[in-house]
Amino acid sequence: MSTGAAGHPPDGGARDAAADVGPVESVHTADALAALLRQLRRRAARRDGGAQLTYRQLAARTGWAHGVIGDYFAGKTLPPTDRFDTLVQLLGATGRELRLLATARDRVEETRRSRTAAHGRAGPPGTDNAGCPPAVPRQLPADIPELSGRGGELEALDALRPLPRGSGPLVVALDGPGGVGKSALVVHAAHRLAERYPDGQLYADLRGSRHDEHPVPPAVVLRRFLCALGAPRPTPGSEADAAAAYRTRLTERRVLIVLDNALDAAQVRPLLPAAHGCAVLVTSRGVLATLNGAAHLHLTPLPPPASVEVLGLWAGPGRLTAEPGAADAIAHHCGHLPLALRIAGARLAARPRWPVRELADRLADPARRLAELSFADLDMRAALEVGHRELLARGATGRTAALALPLLAAGQGELTVARAAATTGAAPSATEVILEQLVDVQFLESPAPGRYRFHPLTRLFALRPAGRSTAERNTLTCPSS
Repeated sequence: MSTGAAGHPPDGGARDAAADVGPVESVHTADALAALLRQLRRRAARRDGGAQLTYRQLAARTGWAHGVIGDYFAGKTLPPTDRFDTLVQLLGATGRELRLLATARDRVEETRRSRTAAHGRAGPPGTDNAGCPPAVPRQLPADIPELSGRGGELEALDALRPLPRGSGPLVVALDGPGGVGKSALVVHAAHRLAERYPDGQLYADLRGSRHDEHPVPPAVVLRRFLCALGAPRPTPGSEADAAAAYRTRLTERRVLIVLDNALDAAQVRPLLPAAHGCAVLVTSRGVLATLNGAAHLHLTPLPPPASVEVLGLWAGPGRLTAEPGAADAIAHHCGHLPLALRIAGARLAARPRWPVRELADRLADPARRLAELSFADLDMRAALEVGHRELLARGATGRTAALALPLLAAGQGELTVARAAATTGAAPSATEVILEQLVDVQFLESPAPGRYRFHPLTRLFALRPAGRSTAERNTLTCPSS
């Protein structure tokens, strides 16, 4: 006699399903489907003579976020077909039940699609929708399946869920220095959260942290988003009109919006929805402290063990095993920054006959370290150059801060206002302005009021910032106090 996927005989078919997991044929909503999942979970516990599987246990077996699994059981999110099949098998569904439950899940999805179409989300008759993709966008870039060392941050982001009516959208802003892995983390988190936002995921690289490109104007992003949401063409002319149309399109929708590499809060504000069911994840180099209602997540370099894991991920399986000491040295010289580790790992992958110690020795020389951390289209110095460019664009105080960089970086250890003032020859009040400008662009971090420190790679860049002329090197004009 044949058995189902979980080893239970399929005898009884629909009668067993009806007796154990409810009337499957009458299921047309996510809530009703979730009720079946909960019944399967209780039945599995009875059959095994133990407690019900927790969401964390199911997460450990599947690799999915436990918060997303909770949404499946609460009926807040409809699981994709492959995940639903995996879940009901883990809960002990028989072969016959698998087919009945799969049909029920498809029926729920079809009911939802019909309801969406009935609400008239397409353009009105006579409008031109030609060239626009379907109105349920899936714009997220490809995911990075393994993201070491960011468990705490992912746990914090996994807790995000659409807010109740009247609360406005959920906005989380992630910031950190160049190369700390903001984009990789936010894209990975967005993929984990995507199923909570069934009406789509929008993504835009705002290019505010790109050394070789200009930031993208909000009006350009709004036109792209409106098209992705199925808005009729042509889109509204002014930025304000486009933003209003965008907010209207998102009303009563649950959409996840990722705004990567923002320059500042002004670039982001027109792209924020008003809908309570939406969420926005923003990355930027500096803290977007003036972004209304945003929660902030500040990223720092990885812990050393995770750094070696990231290095090994890019270098290839087993590459670091024979030379753990050299791998630790590379991670240290990379300052535990994910971008630097990715570059180092890519260089090892491209030179399969190199001993790992060869790259460790090359990186050991501070004078050549940043030059060694460049491969193909990845360049650590270019990532740091963005902050220098932003300083120069900030007017007199920013230019003064840029000029002060090599003087401040020449010393070792932590900086205080008094020590920095003695180094630059400026008044303490003017020196504090300089130091705070450098904190704003993530060249310095401030662990406590009046105390500042460089990241090791940022210090190396500060000693030799790109594009500095001889006149700049010999001139330091301090802002008035």
